[in-house]
Amino acid sequence: MLDARRLLTLRAVVRAGSMTAAAVELGYTPSAVSQQVAALERDTGTPLLVRHARGVQPTEAGALLVEHADVVANRLSRAAEEVADLTALRAGRLRLASFASAGARLLPSAIGAFRRRHPTIRLSLELREPDECPDLLRDGDLDLAITFGYVPGPGLDADGLTATFLTDDIVNVALPAGHPALEGTSVPSDEIDVSTLRDAAWIRDAGSLCREQLVDMCTTAGFTPDIAFDSDDFPMVSGLVESGVGVALVPDLAVHQMGRAVVLRRLRPRVVRRIEALTLPDPSPATAAMIDVLRSRREA
Repeated sequence: MLDARRLLTLRAVVRAGSMTAAAVELGYTPSAVSQQVAALERDTGTPLLVRHARGVQPTEAGALLVEHADVVANRLSRAAEEVADLTALRAGRLRLASFASAGARLLPSAIGAFRRRHPTIRLSLELREPDECPDLLRDGDLDLAITFGYVPGPGLDADGLTATFLTDDIVNVALPAGHPALEGTSVPSDEIDVSTLRDAAWIRDAGSLCREQLVDMCTTAGFTPDIAFDSDDFPMVSGLVESGVGVALVPDLAVHQMGRAVVLRRLRPRVVRRIEALTLPDPSPATAAMIDVLRSRREA
């Protein structure tokens, strides 16, 4: 394979008309320029320049290589410009993924703020379960994923990834009015001990982390949950709870989707979804900029 630097040196010599003039243009010594051209002639096995009193002219082979060197120079210049645009956030893309409730409550305002700051970055967003995202990031199919793990409870395998804390989303229990576990509680901040729900039928979130969390929580409290329904659609969960067919875990981010007849109470011991932004260890400039937006909105 021909050396690109030697090709560009030959191009500079032909354009300048002499070794000396090319050396000035390139910031080399005339000897270094001569050595680069001589090495390229050895690589190609043919003379590339004809020396004369007024300078140099390319041979037929030299002229052919200069044409290719023009293409190389143009591509390198374009590459430098594109990298500069990426670094300055004038171009590029940002592929986002999020679970549904964060996609509905946390991301819209962040995406709006990002787009106002960097209108030329191409943004995309897809809904993904948290446990899908680590492999998608490692495989290069995503740039940033909004995920969660439970505290206490199951989390994600995020080895090799960088996690940025965004917020803690407290998990509530949703009950129908008049449920026996509500005795002694009167306001949303009143807590219900998980053990008092051992006889309840449960409407379980269909996500794998949520399923695991419910089982872990109940097992720790000394019982196995009776699963009546699986659903990851919170309006449906709300309707089922209102109908009295079961109770459900509902995080703060989804409380707005609960009907007025649903009663929400905190759990004891407390369960929290820790929401994080996952990225590769060396994120792109656009990814880093979105992390800054998310972090600033967390701190606001």
